[in-house]
Amino acid sequence: MKMKKLLSTGLALVLTTAALAGCGGTEQPSAATNAAGTTDTSVAQTETSAAQESGSEEIVTLKWYMSMNPVAPDSAKIIEALNEYTREKIGVEIDYTILANPDYQEKMPTLINSGEYFDICFTANWTTNYTQFAARGAFMDITELLPQYAKETYDFIPQELWTAASINGKVYGVPSYKEMGWQAGFFVNSDMAEEYGIDLSTVKTMEDYTQVLQTVKEKSQAAGQNVIGVSGLAFNMAVPYESLTGTPTLPGASAVAAYANFEGEAEVFNQYASQEYMDYCTLVRDWYNNGYLPEDPVNYGNDNANRDNDFANGRLFSYLIQYAPGAAESEAARTGHGVTFVPLMDPLFETRNGMGGLLAISSASEHPDKALEFINLLNTDEYVGTLIRHGIEGEHHTAVGDTQIDRTMGGTLDPADNGYDYTYGWQFGTPFNQKWDISYPENIEEMFTEYNASAVTGPHLGFTFDTAPVEAEIAAITNSVAEYGMALEYGMVDPAENIPKFLQALEDSGVQVLLDEIQTQLDAWGSSAQ
Repeated sequence: MKMKKLLSTGLALVLTTAALAGCGGTEQPSAATNAAGTTDTSVAQTETSAAQESGSEEIVTLKWYMSMNPVAPDSAKIIEALNEYTREKIGVEIDYTILANPDYQEKMPTLINSGEYFDICFTANWTTNYTQFAARGAFMDITELLPQYAKETYDFIPQELWTAASINGKVYGVPSYKEMGWQAGFFVNSDMAEEYGIDLSTVKTMEDYTQVLQTVKEKSQAAGQNVIGVSGLAFNMAVPYESLTGTPTLPGASAVAAYANFEGEAEVFNQYASQEYMDYCTLVRDWYNNGYLPEDPVNYGNDNANRDNDFANGRLFSYLIQYAPGAAESEAARTGHGVTFVPLMDPLFETRNGMGGLLAISSASEHPDKALEFINLLNTDEYVGTLIRHGIEGEHHTAVGDTQIDRTMGGTLDPADNGYDYTYGWQFGTPFNQKWDISYPENIEEMFTEYNASAVTGPHLGFTFDTAPVEAEIAAITNSVAEYGMALEYGMVDPAENIPKFLQALEDSGVQVLLDEIQTQLDAWGSSAQ
């Protein structure tokens, strides 16, 4: 089933620019110690606003915890500028604590469990677990509040995304509306491909890529370069399926008919026991034996900094990624050479994609109405959307026409030296309410429209698996996947010998108990939806 067009032509009318009023200098706030006991960029509140002094409506302070990587040095300065705007616009100012992703993943759950007060926090299926904390009552049910206090956001985010972000029909966070779903394929050095006479248009499958890798090896060795053919391999990206647990590496898959794989499998099956898994591992084993992969592909594939450096300098020909519109153009700007995306599939939109990044409101928040008004600004106000991603004009970027900015300020500012730059910034909400950096194509939003319209909807959209009944089995299975999966999927071991060992380890870990529990919950979900 193809999804309907998800970016309406009326979006531009919703995401209008608001004028910044009352910009004045205020004292720079200093670093503070957060509730988890570490120093971070927490914005101290400034003196009472002029509006409050004159006896008008009291300014509400919202405590916002955010996860970003890295933490930009000028974050406090940006929030100060944001507060100047939001105090007048909606009577709100932000007390902001930003933590780097690894710290946030460790400390935010502790903060929530300790009962520390906050109004808004970033949550996802990969950090500060959205479904678990919603189930525990930490996040507020905002289903009825959304149309009242964030109507613009509620209206322009497609219903499919609200469905994916719902738990038992209730919404506990505002999802980031960006690309709908995920699409795997190869980022390729297109300049090198042209030099080697490679026709990338012939590549439709992993098997098709074998000839490409052979050519890269032969041509690069003849030139004395020995270029690495490909990195970043993973079965769950190369052979698409719907993940019913929300964790693609856990057994518990469902076939998606549009991709014509896993035919004949049950509604819920163990993807590691499939013929597709054996075929994939056999293919990459051949790639490894033929020298198309790094010498240590697991460690190399987990080192993104090394990968990015090698891709930029021509030592790496390609790597497997999950694509977003404009990413190839942005990567080309970063590397200085041509970059082509070679897709292996149409995009797939699953429940887990709606939980990849959300802003949730604490169930203890004293101002959920104002919190939603602020989240609405993050999603609909162009000034706010641009400021929170690109910083202050003239200091962190320059304007380019009416719709773009330049984070290099005409080539005078190295992005590495920019005190504030979250170029795409999907964590703050939809990126469609910003002035885009010139590294993105001018038609970037049209590219998102086309991408989203081409997405295939998973057959169980809206199903959320409750892991609580099988936590012990999941822990054991996760260990088994870690022991065998990566070595197999990077071709480092013989699949004929090691996949049977892997499957036995999964059986001993309770994989059938997990599959049965998924089916039980899926049956109950299907009955309740009727």
